[in-house]
Amino acid sequence: MVSTVMVVGLGDIGEHVLEILPQTPGISKIVCADVNEDAALRRIYSARAGGAHLGFYPKIEFLKIDVNNIEQTANQIKLVNPDVILSSVTMMTWWMAGAQVPADVFKKLDEAGFGPWLPLHLTLVYKLAQALKKSGIEAPMINASYPDVVNCVLGKVGQAPLVGFGNFDLMVPEIQKVVGDKLHIPVHDVKILLFADHFVVHYLGAYASTGGAPYFLKIYVNEKDATKKFDLDKLLIEANKYMPKGVNDHFIVAASAVKNIKAALFDSNTVTHAPGPAGLPGGYPIRLGRNKAEVILPEELTLKEAIRINEQAQKYDGIERIEKDGTVIFTQKSASIMKEMLNYNCKSLKLSECENRSKELLGLYKVFIDNFKNSK
Repeated sequence: MVSTVMVVGLGDIGEHVLEILPQTPGISKIVCADVNEDAALRRIYSARAGGAHLGFYPKIEFLKIDVNNIEQTANQIKLVNPDVILSSVTMMTWWMAGAQVPADVFKKLDEAGFGPWLPLHLTLVYKLAQALKKSGIEAPMINASYPDVVNCVLGKVGQAPLVGFGNFDLMVPEIQKVVGDKLHIPVHDVKILLFADHFVVHYLGAYASTGGAPYFLKIYVNEKDATKKFDLDKLLIEANKYMPKGVNDHFIVAASAVKNIKAALFDSNTVTHAPGPAGLPGGYPIRLGRNKAEVILPEELTLKEAIRINEQAQKYDGIERIEKDGTVIFTQKSASIMKEMLNYNCKSLKLSECENRSKELLGLYKVFIDNFKNSK
């Protein structure tokens, strides 16, 4: 039976996903969809050769796509008829804002959180979700772009991706390693249940602190609760030391993606961690299958409480709340910083405003960078 994975967007994350997929047993066809044919073909040649060296020969095809054209994209999805769609589309890669200004300038801008940049990560995913719905194809979609919030917003309008990947999931192997090292036991004997938003892992990576944001962590060793043996904040800070930083983490982000692709493709009910499962805010331990992203809860935590933890943590990222219609309300602090630094005045964001807001924000950010460079 042919199993087809469609990768939409071959940027920083998509190209690394593409490197791993051809080396994954059971995947017979990969369709790579991107607007840039020359760059995509070079990445396809590399991925194809890598798979062949290891004895894997899936069929890999290129498809030129413009996600902005919803009607055309819907027809292309219908033609491909994928079993799973991996979306890696965005209007600005996540690390770009911090790469063009000195650390002290970015630190001030970073106090606004990641939330205000939402239009840049939501716009194209929303269009792809609309195209998928219009196509009539019932393939699960796995989203790379700020899934802690994007998936939740889309869930409010009935178009949530199945799940996201990366973000707090990247911490899981590192926590297991630290616990295993301290207790002198194999890593595979350590199991954890972690509930955490994007902000927590970002702040750990940038400032070696959780920033006071709430999270929930349960640690099991050989199925027995070992949580009380650890200072959890210190454990997360120590685990963060093993995390690759910046663009160097793209491979493990891609590995997190392929893990979720496999779970959806083969309906394996894999126990894992992921952000934005079934339109929920933040990240959760889940049981993942083709059409199921079921939250796994410890006895002392309800789903309502878990959601509340992530919603509270999102306030640290500039997200005050997400309304029932998908409108995002930003915190006063976040909106004020963006107004002061970029002259971007946005206290709330409706889905219908997303595209125009993304263009406005990109334009103001360019002016900000140009002014900064000219002032040196």
